Amino acid sequence: MNETISQNTQDSTSIKVASTRLDRAMTRLEAIAKVQSDQSKIIRSLQDDVENLSHQNTKIGAELERSKRRENKLDKSASEVSKQLVETMETIKSVLVK
Repeated sequence: MNETISQNTQDSTSIKVASTRLDRAMTRLEAIAKVQSDQSKIIRSLQDDVENLSHQNTKIGAELERSKRRENKLDKSASEVSKQLVETMETIKSVLVK
């Protein structure tokens, strides 16, 4: 009878120890799961930011190309106007000299 009581006490103690260890393990697991969930949210947010920046970069690149084309067109026009002004001034000068 004493052996049965002693065995039951040991079994009860073992179950309590195992239960405590399981509770601790579950607590750690929940904490790890929360950290991973938080990290996943941060990663998704960063991925969204990178995608937005990529789109903005594409838009800025296209705008830069348009600006360069316009600059080249304006430079060409300015050069033509400058040539015409020189020709006009030479024509006026030649008329005044006569």
